[in-house]
Amino acid sequence: MCEKDDVQQWGSEMTVVVSKKAGFLLAGATVVGVIIVSALAIINAPPRSIVWERDYEKAVQRASAEKKIILADMFTDWCVLCKDMDQETFGNPTLIAEMARKYVWLKLNTETEEDGKKLQSEFGIMTYPMVLVLDFKGQEIDRIDRFLQPQPFKQAVEHHLQDPESLGKVRERVEKAPESIELRSALGNKLLDRKNYRKAAAEFQHVIELDPQNRAGKTVESYYNLALSLASQTKFDEAIAQLTVLEKTFPDAEEVANAHVLRGQIYECCGEKDKAVNVFREYLKKYPRHSYVNRVKEILAAMEASN
Repeated sequence: MCEKDDVQQWGSEMTVVVSKKAGFLLAGATVVGVIIVSALAIINAPPRSIVWERDYEKAVQRASAEKKIILADMFTDWCVLCKDMDQETFGNPTLIAEMARKYVWLKLNTETEEDGKKLQSEFGIMTYPMVLVLDFKGQEIDRIDRFLQPQPFKQAVEHHLQDPESLGKVRERVEKAPESIELRSALGNKLLDRKNYRKAAAEFQHVIELDPQNRAGKTVESYYNLALSLASQTKFDEAIAQLTVLEKTFPDAEEVANAHVLRGQIYECCGEKDKAVNVFREYLKKYPRHSYVNRVKEILAAMEASN
């Protein structure tokens, strides 16, 4: 039989046991709390460096999932200023704290990495340093084509994202109004300025097809710019063909003088010096007050001196 004193003693022992268990629970909760706080501290701690993706598709997938802009640093082994940007710009603690987690960062060598070679061709990269500002689909918004210190670099990125006349914004307007001659011409000029000759040529071709009679006043310029874009891709025969159409279709246009100069430069580049000399001389005779006269005289003098 259980006596009263036994019950009291048993109750006291249970109290001690329960108290000890409560202590264990409190201690466990404290440990969990410390772990959570530590984890949050790690997550919220400012980054110490930029985390670079080295795979284009992975960068686009991340950007799409996170709805972030991609900053793609395109470099070569011989680019000294690229190395300077790595140290002085991308390695700057303030820039890292402000920008590292805001964007998806991609770094590719355009000469040794397949993705780098692909993007070099796709975006017509001709100069370095080069940082492409891409949307989360991988389409170009704009680019930074020179060395910049941390603060100017941050400002340049923000400007491109807010600029209503950025390449990306103009392209968006073209997608909404694909028959717009003015927008096609503007996009072509944007691409030409960025030395993306392949895509620029396509836009100028669209303008010519949309308005062969030059009613909107963009076709003559587009013929010349198309020829320039083709010549810049070493498609010299195609470029000459476009210049010929321009000169025959719009013989009185101001751009015909420029077409003469470009034709002469193409012949010179192809080693056809006699043709080049004849074209340059004809240009000087027809357009004695044109803006390129002095330059053409210099070219002629150098060509004649080399004979």
